[in-house]
Amino acid sequence: MSRFLEALHSGRALLMDGALGTELQRAGLGGGACGERWNLDHPDRVRAIHQAYRDAGADCLLTNTFQSNPTALARHGLRERLEAINEAGLKLARSVEGQPFVLGDIGPLSAPGVLPDPNELRLLVGTLLTADAILLETWSDPVPLMAVTSICGPLREMSGLPMLLSITYRRTESGIHSFSGHPPEWFALQARQVGVDALGVNCGRDLGLDEVVEIVRRYRQITDLPLFARPNAGTPVQTSDGWTYPLTPEALAARVPELLAAGVRMMGGCCGTTPAHIAACRPVVDDWNGNR
Repeated sequence: MSRFLEALHSGRALLMDGALGTELQRAGLGGGACGERWNLDHPDRVRAIHQAYRDAGADCLLTNTFQSNPTALARHGLRERLEAINEAGLKLARSVEGQPFVLGDIGPLSAPGVLPDPNELRLLVGTLLTADAILLETWSDPVPLMAVTSICGPLREMSGLPMLLSITYRRTESGIHSFSGHPPEWFALQARQVGVDALGVNCGRDLGLDEVVEIVRRYRQITDLPLFARPNAGTPVQTSDGWTYPLTPEALAARVPELLAAGVRMMGGCCGTTPAHIAACRPVVDDWNGNR
């Protein structure tokens, strides 16, 4: 068992980092620009964000590779730079002081219901095999998800690399479900069958912490896999200064015990969360771990 999986199964909670995209925007990334390109063009700024999260107490850092895939990079004329961008992303996260765990971040690769190209998948996953785990983040459609897991499986067997799956949901009048219409219980069942090592929830349209806690509880009724959560800093509202996220660091930290009690063994933040949010959660996680 890898060092990361040992930590995940230790009974103690791990603290992940917060948002990268919104932090890159705070650092000067323009609207519509390729944030992953900053691994090459502005590595000092990317590393500074990683270091700020580590200084705030994060045990796990995500690589700046969320949309570093062949299709997304091609829109920016960067298709041939994929390997260089991902290699730099891993190196930057690894360079942070304190040796945190590094998770190779892979966002959605294709439109709903569309199978990604298997050769492109192998190339993409292969660029992240030196991470401590691969995180499939913000997924919500089973068709491309099954394609990805079918590729990740053999590569993981060769490398021993754990695979984490984080689903994004939305709330409608009919309840909480993915954009493909599947409830949390469906993904909890599928996660075990496709060999996922940990299952999570992140982001989500109009999802607050109440819904995130509910999703975690519904996961736990179906699976004994390690669970994790990365909620947004609330639903953003547009102001004269741009988009503002309403959830304060203190408000997020206040809900951490509830998430841990629901079954979360690793938590962090998604859109709008900052190093301040992670710093506020650190003593709460420490208190929980001290009582294990």
